[in-house]
Amino acid sequence: SIISLVLFLAVSCKTGSDTVATPETPTPPDTVVVVVADEPKNPADSLIIAFEKTPCFGRCPVYKIKVYRSGFAVYEGLNFSEKLGLYATRFSQEKIERIFDSAEKIDFFDLDTAYDDPYVTDLPSTITMLNQEGKKHQVKARFGVPEKLEVFQENLSVTLNEMPWKPYSLR
Repeated sequence: SIISLVLFLAVSCKTGSDTVATPETPTPPDTVVVVVADEPKNPADSLIIAFEKTPCFGRCPVYKIKVYRSGFAVYEGLNFSEKLGLYATRFSQEKIERIFDSAEKIDFFDLDTAYDDPYVTDLPSTITMLNQEGKKHQVKARFGVPEKLEVFQENLSVTLNEMPWKPYSLR
């Protein structure tokens, strides 16, 4: 019975190099057509804020926070942070707007993409990404960071970390 199953599979499977199905081409009943659609231009719940603290040689907190357009947010504590593991919360649209207003006041979208010095080795990075109405900008700040960006990132860190995070599972 195993031999007949193997023969059945060998006969019924095709290599895929014989034909390519297009919407105009009729497909045989044993063929699966996969259509890949382009990503929507304005997905309903796209990522609008990302904030990350990277490791240092010591006990620097390492975590990532992602906030989506709907207000849903995920916190991932990786090392030396108050919360380890996955957590979730919901941001109000007003709180999201205040974050973007603060970013506008420091001209966040006009800042350099990186403030760093490769010769300085033991400093964590703070990576901030904002995506506002299709205008997306990411800044990696580690060394030689302008004061206005330091203040913005510190305030953003406090705002994000003060949220009522609850344990979250992807399952």
